[in-house]
Amino acid sequence: MSKERDYQGLLITNNKKFFRIGSKLQGKYIDKSQIVYIEAFESYSWIYLKDGSEILSSKNIGTLEESFKDISFIRIHRSYLINPNYVQLYEPHYRLVHLTGEIVLPISHRKNRIILKMVGNTESNTPFRIAM
Repeated sequence: MSKERDYQGLLITNNKKFFRIGSKLQGKYIDKSQIVYIEAFESYSWIYLKDGSEILSSKNIGTLEESFKDISFIRIHRSYLINPNYVQLYEPHYRLVHLTGEIVLPISHRKNRIILKMVGNTESNTPFRIAM
C-alpha cells in the first residue's frame, strides 16, 4: 500500500476517498465528499467545493466522471456532474436541480428521464426530493 503526502496534515493511505489535483510536485488532495459539483469548461473542469472555493482541473468532465463512479456522482447534463449528497430539491417539470448553497443547475432532457426513473424507483436510495 503506497502512502503519499498529506491532506491537511493527515497521511494519505486510501486514494479512493481523496482526489489528487495538480502535478506530482505541486499537487494537492481533495476529499471527494467535499465536492458539490463539477462543471465542464472546454477541455478543463471547474470543481466546486462545499466551502465555496473553486478549483480548475486540467482533466475533462468525462475523465472525472470515471474517477467519481465509486462514490455515485451523477451526470445531469453534458456540462455538469453532481454529488447527490448535496441535492436539496429536484424540479422535473422545469428540469432543474437545487444544490446546497442556493446553486441551481439545469438537467438535460435525456438525463431528466433517467433521474425521474431513479426517483420513481422506491428501492433506490436517492436523496432527491421532488418539487410539486
